Amino acid sequence: MPRFPKPIAALLILAASALPVLAQEATVQAGQTPEAPGSQTQGSEIQGSETETVETQDKDLTSMAVIEQAWQRGDYVLVREGLRQLAEETGAPLAQYRYGRVLAEGRGGPRDLPGAMTWLERAVAQSHAEAATLLAEILLAADLPDVTRDAPRAVSLLTGAAARGHAAAQYALARLALAGDGMERDPGAAFTWFLAAAEQGHAAAQFDLARAYIDGTGTDRNPPEALRWLEEAATVGHTEAQVFLALSYDEGRLRPADPAQALRWYRRAAEAGLPLAQRLLGTHYLNGTGVPADATEALRWLEEAAEAGDPGAMNNLGQAYAMGGLLTQDDARAYHWYERAARVGLPQSVTALAALTEAGRGTAADPDRAIALYRQAAEAGHRPAMQRLGRMAGAGALDGRLAPQRAVPWAAVAALEGDAAALDWLTARAGEDMPDAQAMLGRVLLQDSAGQPSRQAEATGWLIRAAGAGDVPAQALLGQAYAGGDHGLAQDYVAAHSWLNLAAGAGDEPSAETREVIAALMTPEQIAEAQTRARKLHADIAARVPATVQTVTGSP
Repeated sequence: MPRFPKPIAALLILAASALPVLAQEATVQAGQTPEAPGSQTQGSEIQGSETETVETQDKDLTSMAVIEQAWQRGDYVLVREGLRQLAEETGAPLAQYRYGRVLAEGRGGPRDLPGAMTWLERAVAQSHAEAATLLAEILLAADLPDVTRDAPRAVSLLTGAAARGHAAAQYALARLALAGDGMERDPGAAFTWFLAAAEQGHAAAQFDLARAYIDGTGTDRNPPEALRWLEEAATVGHTEAQVFLALSYDEGRLRPADPAQALRWYRRAAEAGLPLAQRLLGTHYLNGTGVPADATEALRWLEEAAEAGDPGAMNNLGQAYAMGGLLTQDDARAYHWYERAARVGLPQSVTALAALTEAGRGTAADPDRAIALYRQAAEAGHRPAMQRLGRMAGAGALDGRLAPQRAVPWAAVAALEGDAAALDWLTARAGEDMPDAQAMLGRVLLQDSAGQPSRQAEATGWLIRAAGAGDVPAQALLGQAYAGGDHGLAQDYVAAHSWLNLAAGAGDEPSAETREVIAALMTPEQIAEAQTRARKLHADIAARVPATVQTVTGSP
């Protein structure tokens, strides 16, 4: 069964202490006189036999006292029946709203979103702000059964409720205005609604208002106001605000650094169950940052965060056990925590797991699995994994396991980091007429060619060979270099236009834009010459015989 997103789930929580009062108010609205909490009738219902209670319930399910008892003992079937009767018989908007909530939440029976929306609409028709807000939240949810998302209608509902001073509606409307969901994006209006809700004590609005003051979203940047609202939200228990405030004290961003205050707010959020705060607090104890290093406290908070699913905490535990120090080095535990973090896709943990697997620490050495893990992290953009694979290529550790073409970008990363063996490997592949290796080698050499004409000439020579073989990035780079007279090349609009034309034809938009700029500076004869060159280059590229994919014994 689909679950409500957090904003809806929060609205659907029925507070046990609030329900009886609301039921009593509904009775008063209907023109009835509620029984006093201390009356004999109420006392007999609480203290009498089960038979007496059932008889009373059968007679009057709309009694506030009966619904109160049912809610407190978890009898949501009776709550649902009682609210239905109250809504149908009295027509009170509060009863309609409460019944709609019960249906939406699935208390005392199946979840009935169409029915919930019907009753909420009836309450909205009587200007009930809470009903309008809940109905709007349902209409904003995605992938709910029997509900078509309708952001514009939600905006209309929230606008009416917000104008009547309903803080939750003001906050929800602010977020829609900020995102441009169901309305034109309007940071200024978002700020106004955040401020209105914040001034009524809405903690989430206070937090978002603080962020608006920090970023200057919809208002001028105002660090003192940001700090004030951040403290307001943190003080009433908003855990994200507590962490943000702790980071501010930790790093001295909104006020002078204060490690003691930072630890205080980290702890408050951690004890409230926020995994991020638990991880940060545990890491402070692990590293002895602003507090004496303490292995017991470090493990307590890091493990709690890790068990709650925080991948950063898992990674930090893996690192702590792998390196040793405050914690006793334990490769098996390091492997365990890195593996758990890797399962949720944290790239640095995948790289660390690959390193342990390569070295046979905490597990049997397995070069093929290590390579596969490094590749997984590299494909996720983790540069240390790319660098390690490049070093392995330079050392010959990938020979027979991967096609050389796949290792070219990794070797370039390692070469840029100063690995001579990786540079030699890349040069050898370029010499084998591998266009991507030629293009990468040209870029690597350009990075280290300032003030060295011979180095620049070597770099552009490889780029020309790669571009002539059809490498689009090399074509684009050459075109830009000729256009500006960069990298030791003389400015040449004809050459620039021809290379840019090829790259643009392959879909490179920046090349198309530069080509149009330099075309305005060229004579018709120069443009014609450039187009002739481009056609010839294109024909030569098309006539090239594709390189044969080399056979390898491992994975491709």
